[in-house]
Amino acid sequence: MLFTKNKICYHIYPMDDAICNHKNFGRVARLDTLSLLRCDECAVVFTDRRMDDFDPEGLYVDYYKNEMAGRFNLGIECLVRLFRFFRAFKIFTVSPRAKTILDVGSGRGFLLYYLKKYYGYARAAGSQVSKNAIEFSRNTLGLEIYDKDLLELSLGQSAFDVITIWHVLEHVREPEKYIVQMENLLKADGKLVIEVPNFDSWTRGLTGKYWLGLDLDYHIYFFTPKSLCGLLEKHGFKIVSLHTFSLEYSTFISTQSLVSLLTKSGHLFFKFLQGDKIGWWLAPHLLLFMALAPICFLINIFLYFSKRGEVVLVVAEKNKE
Repeated sequence: MLFTKNKICYHIYPMDDAICNHKNFGRVARLDTLSLLRCDECAVVFTDRRMDDFDPEGLYVDYYKNEMAGRFNLGIECLVRLFRFFRAFKIFTVSPRAKTILDVGSGRGFLLYYLKKYYGYARAAGSQVSKNAIEFSRNTLGLEIYDKDLLELSLGQSAFDVITIWHVLEHVREPEKYIVQMENLLKADGKLVIEVPNFDSWTRGLTGKYWLGLDLDYHIYFFTPKSLCGLLEKHGFKIVSLHTFSLEYSTFISTQSLVSLLTKSGHLFFKFLQGDKIGWWLAPHLLLFMALAPICFLINIFLYFSKRGEVVLVVAEKNKE
């Protein structure tokens, strides 16, 4: 990974005056095929991929591979649904009296389904652009799912008690506009829950281009605790809580990143879980994974409040109007 203080200046994408347009930035890292750049004003990191070439609907239309809206093998899918059950409980603890929620990039829809079934939500809506996930959420789970980008939706001012956006903000072309839109959709004192990969994580600095959280086929923007909280406070949010540990993601991201660094290869175990046929050379990766996973778990627990864990989870509250 090469670091440089050289400055590069150009206009990436037209934005409103109130929203940072990233005109001035420096290169943070040079990877194999592109560079990571950090904005001098908002401190957000982004790739130098041309924004007008990025087609999110085309990229994610088949993100979930089948009519069961699955991304992984069956056993892993069951584990994912268990994590969504605990995610629903987390939302309940964040806002026990809430009865309306919008989940941006709602995936298979199980978070919304559990909130309706077990926590009495009167309205559980989601947005999604993947065709299979939309059909599964609507037809099988009976959910209110919109098949458009959040910025194209007209859902009314102050419509929701809670808005959640789990590992989506790093995928979109205009994340700050998403924050503005979500602030408009929240009721006064409504809660916004955001989780993204942490660019300041301990393994990102250690493993460089092998960090699983980069996922450069899909991720455009990268956030630190400081840069994400700065954007939220800029647009009228008060930070309620922040930590950088995820039972679902932290240990896996750390372990897979270290295994990829040690083997100087792609994330083979992760690809295997998604259904790719890897072959016999997966065996040493599995051995390394089993050896390192307990260590990575303990390190991530130790770093719980350090801001160096693998994800940034922020709960923010909209200021009273």
